[in-house]
Amino acid sequence: REMADCHVERNTITYNAGGSSPQARALRLLRTLTAFPRPWAAEMAGRTFEQVANHLCSEMVHQLTSEHAKEVEKMYTEVAQLRQEMENVKDMLEGYLVREEVLTNMIDELSGHHNQTVNAFMSLHQDFHGQAQHTQTGIQDAMLSGNPIQDAKRELVNLCKILDQPIIQPQVMHLQNYSQR
Repeated sequence: REMADCHVERNTITYNAGGSSPQARALRLLRTLTAFPRPWAAEMAGRTFEQVANHLCSEMVHQLTSEHAKEVEKMYTEVAQLRQEMENVKDMLEGYLVREEVLTNMIDELSGHHNQTVNAFMSLHQDFHGQAQHTQTGIQDAMLSGNPIQDAKRELVNLCKILDQPIIQPQVMHLQNYSQR
């Protein structure tokens, strides 16, 4: 019945039937479209799909490009920070190597001074030991071969010097001789 109201001409369907409400026209159009074979609908649907797909692909490519740029920027910043840290470590290691070289030279120099000092003290100790033995031998020889007459004469001269000096008399002080200042 409703088919009689419809006119199909070169892939275009037109309705001439009564009922002018938009809902009635849409319902009739829907029934008509489902009743007839639609080669033009497939082509139209293909174009629509292509347009929607192109639009969605464009949006997706734009989002992917934006995300890629953000990720690349983040990685670049991280690499730059890591390189800066590596530069700091390099500077620290160079300073460490210079200090280690200075300390190694200082330790070598101090070890050389220590060895020289030990050798000097050993030499002085040997000299002192030799002198001490020589002196000990000389004292023992003098004690064994001492001259009692010479010793007695020397002591007599010392006693005479002491006795030649007058003895100091103690002074008596009385309070009456004391004057206040």
